[in-house]
Parts: sequence; structure tokens; C-alpha cells
Amino acid sequence: MKPSDILRYYLKDEIIEKLLSGGKNREYAVRYNDKFGRRPMSFQYKADVERIVKSGATSIHVSEERWKNPLLLSTDIKKEDIVNLRDGWDLLIDVDCKYFDISKAYTKLVLDLLAYEGLREFSVKFSGGSGFHILVPYEGFPPEINGKDMNSLFPDAAMITSIFLKDSVKQKISEVLQKDYGARKLSEIFKMDEKELYTDGEFDPYKVIEIDTVLISERHLFRTQYSLNEKKWLVSVPIDRQRFDSFELGDADPAAVSTKIDFFDLKPSKDEAKRLFLDAYDHSAKEPERAEKEVEYKVYNLPLDEAALPPCIKEINKGLSDGRKRSVFILINFYRSIGKDKEEVNRLLLGWNLRNKPPLKENYIKQQIDYSFSGKSYPPPNCDAAGYYKYFNVCFPNETCRLIKNPLSYYIRLKAGRSDTKGRKN
Repeated sequence: MKPSDILRYYLKDEIIEKLLSGGKNREYAVRYNDKFGRRPMSFQYKADVERIVKSGATSIHVSEERWKNPLLLSTDIKKEDIVNLRDGWDLLIDVDCKYFDISKAYTKLVLDLLAYEGLREFSVKFSGGSGFHILVPYEGFPPEINGKDMNSLFPDAAMITSIFLKDSVKQKISEVLQKDYGARKLSEIFKMDEKELYTDGEFDPYKVIEIDTVLISERHLFRTQYSLNEKKWLVSVPIDRQRFDSFELGDADPAAVSTKIDFFDLKPSKDEAKRLFLDAYDHSAKEPERAEKEVEYKVYNLPLDEAALPPCIKEINKGLSDGRKRSVFILINFYRSIGKDKEEVNRLLLGWNLRNKPPLKENYIKQQIDYSFSGKSYPPPNCDAAGYYKYFNVCFPNETCRLIKNPLSYYIRLKAGRSDTKGRKN
């Protein structure tokens, strides 16, 4: 798409109005082709949008979290200050698949499940690529779960609910894929061996589609309504749920897109989403929990010893077809925690990415590394963290695993006494 065409699209009054309408109390970020601009940003006026699109903006992104003042956010803000600054959060379900028709079938199952859970006010939009975004607004959430204020339960409650939705529709999407496509056709579409579509001998639909849980973390953003997608130059357009089945890619053509629907204009009744969250937490309670001491937040000066890596990291390092984006997050935090610098982490992850099927875009990995090194270092997610390790089949615990709660503590145990394990505060 030519820069003049991008500018012409964004400077339409009706497009600017929609770009502004969904951003109240949210953090904005602007993308310039393959790079993001400074953060945080907040737009309130037409002139704000006009200024950034004239400077070469290609897409606009907003947070799923709501903020009392988004401009007070920073990379070194403490977690307790984030909670105090947060004014709510929406449940944003990101359906991720490279094949449009499969994304659409999966999204329809999730929409039907939300309706079954008693929700009336929730919205759906096309991502602009090949996936979809579903939004459940904060105004319909219960005020608390298990005695904890709902505002403080992000991202945990969002992760637990996304996993519940994913598990609940797994059987149905599995049946759809096997009936409408079959393993042979799917292997051709996604350029993978048929045996890669199975886990423990059972067909696994999440080898080709998933609810992307990378988005479910503090300050992560998603492409806002009526923004363009740089990969396909289609519009991230909201869709009438009642007409979802008839939505086609042509409806997202920037030259013909309609702005009648607003993704954020929702007015749920009080506690409308209560049943959804209760069912999700009941589902989560079936998973066993460990009660062990957290890994201390520090960086260790440890050499990289492949033999001492925990089983999950070794499994990730073989290359993946599922859980690749979550593994980027895991690996960055693991390597940073044992003292690897930015250049070394970049080398390790780009090498790992070559073993993925298919590899992620290099720019995505570099952006995640840049973002991580712009702030404090944290350990990788705990072994029982919802949405990680065992959720994409890299958790194969040995005897040492039973003694620890985090992959980092596994590595520290094996390296203790053989290396400098004195941590340096970050």
C-alpha cells in the first residue's frame, strides 16, 4: 500500500472518530511499518491522530487494560503501582491462525460459547490479517473472585478464562477440522508433516490454531478498530455478530470498509460475565498446584551449560510448532536471569527460531528482546503457570523438577557449587 493511500485512509473523519472512540483511558502505541514508536502515548483529539499519520504511522494499537492516567506508565514502574494505576481491563481473546477460514470457524465456536455462558454484550472484529479479536468489557465483570478485587486479577483471570475457552471448544474444533479438511489437507495448508498434527496419538487442533496468550500480560497492546494491518493492508474491522457467518475478506478492504459498528461501544448488565469467570476458575481448580518459594528476582552470573538446562527449556530448544510466542517470553527471561546480555540472547533466540515449524518473524523476536531489555529482569513463568509449559507439551518433569517451582531454580540447583552463583541485583 502506498504511503499516500495510507494517509488518505487514516485522514477520513469517520476513521479518525473510530480510532479515538476506543482509546479512552487506554494506552496507545503507534507502529511505523516494523517498528513501534515511543510509549506511553494517549490520544484525545483529531489533531493527535492527524499528526502521527502524517509522520508515517501505519497502524495504531491500544491496551486491553484501562488506566487512570496512561501517561504515568513507564518500563520501571512497580507491580503494585501498576495495579493502583489500572482502572479496569477487558478480556481480549486473540484467535491466531494463518488460515482465514479455520480462524473464522474457531471464532464462531468461541462466540457461541460466550453466548451460552450468558453474555449478551461482547464484540468481535477481524484482526486485519487472518485472525479475529473478541472483547468482553470490564463493566460486566463481577467485582471480585474468591475475595480478590477483579482489578488486581489481571493477567491471571484473563489467562485462566482464555484457557477455559480454549479447552471447552477443543473437541468441537477438532471435529470440524477433521471433517472439513482432514490431516492430509491440513499438512499441505500449513506445510507440516501429518504426524505433527497429533499429540500422544490424538489429533490436536492446537497445532494449527490457538488463542494467543502472549497478549495476556501487563501493558501488551492489540491493533485497535479500523487500524490497518501492515502484512495484508486490510482493516481491523468490527463485525456484526449476527452476520458473522457472512463476513469475508473483502469486507475489510480499506477502500470499501463501513464504519457503522464500534468494537468498544458495549453496555453490559452488572455481573453479566460472572458465570463465565466462575466456570473458568472451577475449571482451573482441577489443575494441581505447588506451594513453593518463589525464585528471587535477581540476575545470576552463570555460564550457559546445555546439559544443566531444565527439561522444558531443552524441549523448547528443539523447535516448536505450538507455543512459539510464549516460548520467546520464557527464553528471554530465562537467559536474562542467568546473566546473558542482549547480544547473546538475540543470538540464542534467532538460532532457536530456525528450528521452529514455521519460524517466527525475526522482527517479532527482536522487538520482544528490545522490550524486555528496556526494563527490569524477571524469572521465566513458574512451572504451573496457566498457559505455559504443560499447555503446549514441553513439560516432562524429572526428579529435580519435583523439588522446584521455576525452571530458573532448576538450573541454579544444578550449577550451584560449580560456578559463581552470586546474584547481582538488577
